[in-house]
Amino acid sequence: MIDFNKELNKEQSKVVYEGDGPCLVLSGPGSGKTRTLVYRAAYLLEKGVPSDRILLLTFTKKAAEEMLSRIKDISPDDQSEICGGTFHHAGNLFLREFASKLGYSPHFIIIDKEDSKSILSDIIKKRKEEGVPKAPVVQSIISLAVNSKKRIEEVLEEQFSYLDHGIMDALLDIHKEYEERKKDQNLMDYDDLLLKWRELLEIPDVLKVLSERFLYILIDEYQDTNLLQDEIVHKMSSAHGNILVVGDDSQSIYSFRAANIDNILKFSEKHSGAKIFKLETNYRSTFEILDMANNAIMNNRKGFPKELKSVKGEGNFPCIIPFSGEMDQARYISNYLMENDKEAHDTAILFRAHFHSVELELELARKNVPYTMRGGMKFVEQFHVKDLMAFLRIFLNFRDESSLKRLFLRQEGVGEVGSRQVIDEFLKYNGLQEVLSKKKTILDNVSSSRNRKTLERLFFLMEEAAEKDIKEKISVFRNNFYDQFLDLSFDNAGERKNDLKRIEEMSLKYDSLERMVADFSLSENFKKERENKGVTLSTIHQAKGLEWKNVFVISLKEGDFPHSKAIQENLIEEERRLFYVAITRCKENLFLTYPTYSLRERRASSPSRFLREIDPNQEDEDVIDDEIIEEEGEWEAF
Repeated sequence: MIDFNKELNKEQSKVVYEGDGPCLVLSGPGSGKTRTLVYRAAYLLEKGVPSDRILLLTFTKKAAEEMLSRIKDISPDDQSEICGGTFHHAGNLFLREFASKLGYSPHFIIIDKEDSKSILSDIIKKRKEEGVPKAPVVQSIISLAVNSKKRIEEVLEEQFSYLDHGIMDALLDIHKEYEERKKDQNLMDYDDLLLKWRELLEIPDVLKVLSERFLYILIDEYQDTNLLQDEIVHKMSSAHGNILVVGDDSQSIYSFRAANIDNILKFSEKHSGAKIFKLETNYRSTFEILDMANNAIMNNRKGFPKELKSVKGEGNFPCIIPFSGEMDQARYISNYLMENDKEAHDTAILFRAHFHSVELELELARKNVPYTMRGGMKFVEQFHVKDLMAFLRIFLNFRDESSLKRLFLRQEGVGEVGSRQVIDEFLKYNGLQEVLSKKKTILDNVSSSRNRKTLERLFFLMEEAAEKDIKEKISVFRNNFYDQFLDLSFDNAGERKNDLKRIEEMSLKYDSLERMVADFSLSENFKKERENKGVTLSTIHQAKGLEWKNVFVISLKEGDFPHSKAIQENLIEEERRLFYVAITRCKENLFLTYPTYSLRERRASSPSRFLREIDPNQEDEDVIDDEIIEEEGEWEAF
């Protein structure tokens, strides 16, 4: 027998003992939500509920495995038949059982994103239409339409407005053919595992079987569910009403992935007589950090009122530090990490968008401070950043074959053979000016008309940028070629453009192209073998669910955080929730930093409204700059 009162606090015990019927558990950060779910499942088993009558749904395979393992560790009862896993895992199980009801064989094949892109790419190439984006973009449009239950036209208008809307008919035809191919070949993609599961539940006899099969449904991270998932769980619990969902509306930060905060806010409307529990006891952070988090989130109008309470008690007050610019911010943090290197593994630098980290990454590499970029590549290793560097390098060394090849392969229809032929022509000459003066001869020697057209575009870029400064070179590259390439190639084109804009801003601090390219090369090749021992750098979205002793939240400048697009589109509340998530990652020492000057706008910048909300005196803070921070030697790159 488990002594639940000993193992759980009063808030958690209440959920475990009283969790029958529809229940919404509002679980603040660091409040033990996973523990509560695990013990609720163990309690049901102890009360005699057969394990095969419990359905446990999570958002990641790792989370599901952890929960099932913990249930096994604490429960003496048989839990072997608990149906536990991600939404997609459960959808796969039920679709195998009832596939014939939808015209599929039970042996359908699940295709991953790469397989899906391959099919879409084949369809797009066959059509040979101008202006149609590449497969990853089309795939993202289709996926968002499915998960948000919107028409493709709506998704295109709301999230891909930069694309030519003249391609609408082509997109609809591509989508139709994609669906037909999957059906003909007995294939399902990841989105189908939810969509088809939802379709199964529209069939009365299937709905009866599945809704009666499970007596209890437990769901984690409910604030991250989309409309499709919300409808699924509503149907699955229709026979018995025993649905317990755990989540935190204050941590709903994934609307760009179709997560819908209304699923949790309107839970009681959809489930009559729903009970609402609150887990507000926080085991992670000090009183001062939680006080700041509580004060920040109370400015949101949409949401359930709750107040986090610290078990750890009092600690250090969070530090709000203004800097004269991003460079000073980067140097201060790198110096802090060098002085506190023994705590680097328990320190994180968090930011709203990846491009906010570029100055810091270069400075860390310059000072040989090891770091790990969570959830992705370092800034300078990213595809689009390397493409820009390839363009800039040809002005330093036009015989740089790898850079020339990289630029040529970005052109539509240019392959290895074509790029090799053009590069060989370039290498006949002794300098960039000579190459440009001989462009007619070079063009005449290129056999393929497509390669000649590509080469003409490259010559145009070179000529336009040749005599310009670094910033103008980058502007030529972006405006005359690369921005359009990004729009048609990536579903996150806007983020990638922002990255390149940040580099364009940074270039103003360099007195030579050689130094800038060298800095980026240094950072790219920076001692990767030491990364696992260093500080963690992460976007806030990637940091959700994690914790560190020391946390820096950087670039808290109005227009950066909250993001200017969020301000324009009135999405401030989600931005504030993101700020709340960032603060509550910290256990003890919290640093909130921002630059007081915008290099891009060439004017003073304001601290984020989120900082002003928690400290109205922010405008009067002393600014830390080069003269205040002592450092040996010159600050090299800038």
